Amino acid sequence: MSSRGMILGIGLGVVLLPSLATAQEWQTLTSRRQYAGEKELRVDVEFGAGQIQLEPGAAGALYEAQIRYDAEVFEPYADYNAESLRVGLKSDGKTKKKLKEGGRLTLKLGPEVPVDLNLTFGAAEAEIELGGVRIRNTAIKTGASDTKLRFSKPNTERMEALVLHAGAAAIHATGLANANAKRVDVKGGVGDVLLDFTGEWRGDTEVHIEMGLGSLKLRIPRGVGVRVGKDTFLMSFDSQELVKRGNTYYSTDWDKANHRLTIDIGGALGSIEVQWVDGGVRTQD
Repeated sequence: MSSRGMILGIGLGVVLLPSLATAQEWQTLTSRRQYAGEKELRVDVEFGAGQIQLEPGAAGALYEAQIRYDAEVFEPYADYNAESLRVGLKSDGKTKKKLKEGGRLTLKLGPEVPVDLNLTFGAAEAEIELGGVRIRNTAIKTGASDTKLRFSKPNTERMEALVLHAGAAAIHATGLANANAKRVDVKGGVGDVLLDFTGEWRGDTEVHIEMGLGSLKLRIPRGVGVRVGKDTFLMSFDSQELVKRGNTYYSTDWDKANHRLTIDIGGALGSIEVQWVDGGVRTQD
């Protein structure tokens, strides 16, 4: 078997397995590492076209990555060094072959270590579940993509920043209260954006949004104090149950709320809609 057919790296647990012969030369790279007392983990992911799935890993694991790719076009990498992980695909720069389908990346992050995550991808479908991962910072940058981001469980770390930048894309982010983020930055080009702030509230959150052309839905649980400021051009605003004071909109419970959500919106064309959720908030003082 050639070195392309199978590579075994004992230190990092890397295995490259050949797939059945198809029109494309599909292969799979698997890389994993157990938790060994690391104090933190920086994760940098770059992926082009295809599918991305990111989710919590098992107790005792630092990470596990699996990449399915066309070996005639790409070379995968999953490099770990000094509490830093780089995962992705790089082109050989020679072939002019057109991809009939994209690859697939599955990445699992263990629960023991605080993580700084940087995820960059192009024309991809992304399913990102970060509930149960100790996330300290997150930056997700996409091209023409369909991205679903979920925090189904509370983040025990106080996240400094959650950054979402998208081109011609749809972004659905749910359970954002569980993210436990001080700041959320969203920049959308063309597309639909849903920001759902249900979950467990442990502190206040500031949100800064810049929209191009598209729709923005804000799903907010009753019981959280809300302030919305907007500097928009030709964007309709459905400000349900918000009271306008000057150029700013407030929920009626803003002054007495235990936790507050401050939202500043800039945009050009499209719509803004506030949707209120009953029973969608759990608070921790």
